[in-house]
Amino acid sequence: MFVAMAIKEMEKIHGRPKEKIASGKTKDGHDYFINEYPATKTYSQWERVGYVQLPRGVAFIVLTSRDKASYQKDSDKLEKVLKTLVYLQPKSEVASGQAYAARYDQLIDQHAEAQIEPLLTEWREKAPDDPDAWITSANYYFNQRQTNISTKKPGPGDITLTDKKGKLAGSISFEQDKGNMTRAADLLEEATTKFPDHLDIWCGLAFMYQESGDFDSELSTLKKMVAYTREHSTQLKWLKGEPLSEPADKFVPEKLHEYGLYYQNKENAEDDKRWFQISTLATQQYPNHAEGFNDAAGYYADLGEWQKARESLEKARQIDPKSVGALINLGNVSVKMKDFTSARKYFEEALKLDPNGEHAQEAKEALRKLNKK
Repeated sequence: MFVAMAIKEMEKIHGRPKEKIASGKTKDGHDYFINEYPATKTYSQWERVGYVQLPRGVAFIVLTSRDKASYQKDSDKLEKVLKTLVYLQPKSEVASGQAYAARYDQLIDQHAEAQIEPLLTEWREKAPDDPDAWITSANYYFNQRQTNISTKKPGPGDITLTDKKGKLAGSISFEQDKGNMTRAADLLEEATTKFPDHLDIWCGLAFMYQESGDFDSELSTLKKMVAYTREHSTQLKWLKGEPLSEPADKFVPEKLHEYGLYYQNKENAEDDKRWFQISTLATQQYPNHAEGFNDAAGYYADLGEWQKARESLEKARQIDPKSVGALINLGNVSVKMKDFTSARKYFEEALKLDPNGEHAQEAKEALRKLNKK
């Protein structure tokens, strides 16, 4: 679960990686793999990320290089570090939960599946105030996979099967087990009632529904999370019970934006509607946060409803007058509406605010084209 979330976070900055260019085990036997993120037009760094599967989470180590030459010189260093890595058990957990967590880690390492489920049940019964008992249980069931051997072409993450002559014969895929998926979601649903201040639990539940294709339950979970946070904005927690890194009225709409991006990136009409429903939730509940209006504008632009797109972008700009991205989008929408005077104004203002930023070249090119009209 957390590997997938971590990779999605990286994709927002870098785009799709070159997946699993290397893999192996750390010094103490934990699995790792490495993804490569070449530089893009919008991000100049070359990066290589090692993901290490730990007993109750994922560690990731990032090698960053400022150019390709430096990257090629140092790219082998990351795997050398991963091969020497040793996991140290955290000492900050409450005593009762710590004992169960240590035993769970041991059973996972031993592949003692028959003992894991009884342990998780006992952990929840004997440590009812420990959120990790529910989180660990849910993650355990969520990560269960069914092995499926077929003649279908391999998809991302599948194993390719070939015949004796080396020709493609089929694939081995690892699919979610629906029964375990339901059980994982039920556990986190229960956890949201026991530990409603933990936004990581709400977000984890929404992510599970997203991964299983149950958008209605995902949206319902996000709505419940928003309703609770609006009433209890000062006592909210994130991973390991730590306070939120920023105020709730900024933290939560940014999370909604991330869930919306998942559907935007699918680029089809049905998922665009889902994107719009999440952005609508954001604009209704957080009218002083610009991201929801930017997302709504993107949806209207995809439909060719330029006036509605411009209205949403103007609202975003009122909230954040220094947003260069909103100005660029306003300029592009105005061009589509053949309002070239307004378009020129928006592009010029964007250049004035950030003459050397990531949008500067786009603004200059747009003005060059407008000057020809």
